[in-house]
Amino acid sequence: MEFRSIVKNAVFFDPFNNFQRTERPTDIRFDPLTGRSSRIIYFPVTLPPPADQSPLAEVTKQFCPFCKPAVFEKTPRFPEQIVPEGRLTRGGAVVFPNAFPYDAHSAVAVVTEGHYIKMDAFDTRELGDGLVLGREYLTRVNALFPDCAHLSINMNYMPMAGGSILHPHMQLIAGDVPPNYQREHARLFLEYGKARGTGYFSDLIDEEQRRRERFIARTGNIVWLCSFAPLGITEFLAIFEDGQPLVQTDESVIEDFALGMATVLKYLASMNFASFNMALFSAPTDSRAFPTHARIVPRTQLPPVGASDVNYFEMLHHEVLTIIKPEESAKGAAVLFKEVFGRQT
Repeated sequence: MEFRSIVKNAVFFDPFNNFQRTERPTDIRFDPLTGRSSRIIYFPVTLPPPADQSPLAEVTKQFCPFCKPAVFEKTPRFPEQIVPEGRLTRGGAVVFPNAFPYDAHSAVAVVTEGHYIKMDAFDTRELGDGLVLGREYLTRVNALFPDCAHLSINMNYMPMAGGSILHPHMQLIAGDVPPNYQREHARLFLEYGKARGTGYFSDLIDEEQRRRERFIARTGNIVWLCSFAPLGITEFLAIFEDGQPLVQTDESVIEDFALGMATVLKYLASMNFASFNMALFSAPTDSRAFPTHARIVPRTQLPPVGASDVNYFEMLHHEVLTIIKPEESAKGAAVLFKEVFGRQT
């Protein structure tokens, strides 16, 4: 497995250093599976503490459709064929149809009764309830509509990550037309297995564990890594080693993922991130071709004017720019994982 990297040095005379000759590197990295490149650039700033969202939370809480009792009054109900009771509930979590669907089977999982939860304050049990309930919905849809085998649980947390409602929630999608990521990766995983006789993720885990550069922890049946060529400003990858589709995954594994996810969010909060995107992709039918896995990337606004962390390079060139080395993220997160999981890691 090749972790290919090309370093390009820009040379100029720096006005901030008495016009001394200066070299600044750009590290262009290529994903071992896709060949997609990401660029680690020089941007010597520390993210400021995030703005207090409490005032916004107080305002939005007054008309939030995900707070109780509104969540049972202002959200859609499922057809009886899918959910006879109309909505699914577990603890403080509630699942109901997405009024603005992304596919024929598109739902929302409200994670907690709390309207505003800071990233380092997510309750593992509540995350677990939301994930388990999301899995339950996807299981029902897949059983009724077997062609809808492309399943995912997703999360946009806070407005800068695309979340239009502050109240923590996940989005559930089951369809027979896979999004680009699932379609392309299913093909690449299959091609890799045919060419080498092994699974891509199993080889990746072996190599990353050997190198110990981006390996974070193994927690039960889940391995946590930072991606060599990240899809965001930094990226955490969770690989379900049993490879089973999400609808067959044991509940205890889902709960382990919830704890690991909460740990990642605490680490990101310690770096002054206050927003993130998450996608948990389920294996369709052949788990060897597309293992269940998740990706978590933080979102932020860059100082000094609060610029978006996504610019023309990502939107139009389809190439991620990041100012954080994956190795640094993995090292910092590994410390927190050991504190949370102890010897399991």
